[in-house]
Amino acid sequence: MRVDWETIGRCVNRALHDLEPEHSRRLDSLVNIGIDETSYKKGHKYITVIVNHDTNTVVWASEDHGKSVLEKFYKQLTPEQLSSIKVVTGDGAKWITECVNEYTPDCAHCVDSFHVIEWAMTALDEVRKDIWHDAYSEYKQVKKDNPCSKGRPKKDDPELAIVKAAKAKADEIKGSAYMIKVLCFLFDTKYHMHYIISF
Repeated sequence: MRVDWETIGRCVNRALHDLEPEHSRRLDSLVNIGIDETSYKKGHKYITVIVNHDTNTVVWASEDHGKSVLEKFYKQLTPEQLSSIKVVTGDGAKWITECVNEYTPDCAHCVDSFHVIEWAMTALDEVRKDIWHDAYSEYKQVKKDNPCSKGRPKKDDPELAIVKAAKAKADEIKGSAYMIKVLCFLFDTKYHMHYIISF
């Protein structure tokens, strides 16, 4: 529409001021909040965002991320507003945990399911890789100890059967990475469905 972004920004600010002249009201009666940061401009800049889970609205945002930024949010809250917060969700970042423990020590601090499942999947995959390396090393040793004769081996060759079994074991472990991802996806979906139904 041939309107520059600065003009659009001023329009948005005027509309916001008319709709909500006192932004501080958003911070009243907070009970269940979520804290997270998001990047923009190809990950070079961050915004810290606080959401009210009960109303599904953003109640506070600030450029950058880290403890010093999050402290700005907590320091503007009154003792009554701080005491009303009962649950805080986040991604397990140290700076979030430190602020929660310092300013709202009596509230429940929950890590969101996305990161829990991501950490579990990473741990399972590390174990899978270790087991696969052991199985593959065993396969190479078995292959070395049971060399195949020249030409096409017989179907009932016992040495060939031993080598094939060792290779199949290693391949099965290697292919289990996809099953781990599927299980984590199903768990995440089930968790979210349970969360939606419970509310």
